[in-house]
Amino acid sequence: MSPARLVAVTVLVIAAGATGSLAAEPIVGRASVTDGDTVVIRDTRIRLHGIDAPESAQTCQDAAGKDYRCGQAAALALSDRIGESPISCEPRDTDRYGRTVAVCRKAARN
Repeated sequence: MSPARLVAVTVLVIAAGATGSLAAEPIVGRASVTDGDTVVIRDTRIRLHGIDAPESAQTCQDAAGKDYRCGQAAALALSDRIGESPISCEPRDTDRYGRTVAVCRKAARN
């Protein structure tokens, strides 16, 4: 390979990596819900991109000041939304805990 061609290929690879156009393959399968913003598909922990929900053991207070298990409520709501259907997750990043951050869809909905 000529030096000029090698430089061109190197620049292309670096540019593709910087813009994220070397996208990872989607992660597809039946998900188990860890909490309101995290699922697991085939041993891969996936954090839902753009979602922040209470941790599964977290408690919150309602308008009357009464404690309730908001983390459990968030996890159950996500589980109800996903149901038994397989989902497809398009990886975007990795968070500081090593989870894949992804946009996930059930059929055509995200």
